[in-house]
Amino acid sequence: MLHGKKHWLYHRFTAILLLPLIIWFIYSLSRVPEITYSNMILWTSKTPNYIFLFVLILISARHFQLGIQVILEDYISNKKIRDFYLKLINTIYYLLSFLGVASITKIYFGVNI
Repeated sequence: MLHGKKHWLYHRFTAILLLPLIIWFIYSLSRVPEITYSNMILWTSKTPNYIFLFVLILISARHFQLGIQVILEDYISNKKIRDFYLKLINTIYYLLSFLGVASITKIYFGVNI
C-alpha cells in the first residue's frame, strides 16, 4: 500500500493520465457511425483503440482503488474492519482489471470460447 505523499502523488498522476484517455475515448466513440454490437467489435479490434482502451482500463481501475482507499482510511477507525475493506477493494481492483483486459483482448484477438 502507498502512504501519505506517495499515495497522493500517484492518485493525482492517474487522474492526469485519465484526462487525455477519456477525451480520446469520447472522441473515438463519437466517430463510430452507430453504436451497435458489431461496430463496437470492429472498433475494439483496431490496434490503437485496443492499446488505448487497455491502458484506460488499467489506469481507471487503479484510480478507483486509490480513491476508495483514501475514503476507507479516513472514515473507518477500526483497524481490523478497515484492513478487511482495503483487502476487499484491492481484490476488486485486480478482478476488474483482469476482466476488463481479458474481455478486450478476447475481442482483439478474436478468441472464441
